[in-house]
Amino acid sequence: MPYGSEPEHAPPSSSALNGRARHGRGEELLLSALAAGSSAEEAALAAGVSVRTVYRRLASPAFCSRLATMRDELVSAALGELVGCAEQAVATLRRLLEADAERVQLGAARTILDQLLRLREAVLLEQRVATLERQAERERRGSRR
Repeated sequence: MPYGSEPEHAPPSSSALNGRARHGRGEELLLSALAAGSSAEEAALAAGVSVRTVYRRLASPAFCSRLATMRDELVSAALGELVGCAEQAVATLRRLLEADAERVQLGAARTILDQLLRLREAVLLEQRVATLERQAERERRGSRR
């Protein structure tokens, strides 16, 4: 046969392809278990891999990046659910402010004030960070000139 008419490498066998698919599925199961907060041992069991493999994967920056992304997605989803409940939670606290028992009223009032102060702190911190970021960006632009 003339040079170059045959492929340099034979196509992967179906067992090799199945192995890669299993590996990919195992890695996804491992990522899911770790992202959900499972220990290395629990994640290994869920993914069908050894604990040593879990630690080897955790030493990989690419794997850790995917894990961080998956955790961020889980947190964002949970936050979305909490935001959806916020209106009902506030309505409950308002209702509890009118309860017959003074202890219940006091608990609701404390909760409202505590959360209000926390929210205020978060907003102020966000504003300060935004100001610092704008200043840093202006300084970067000024140093380039």
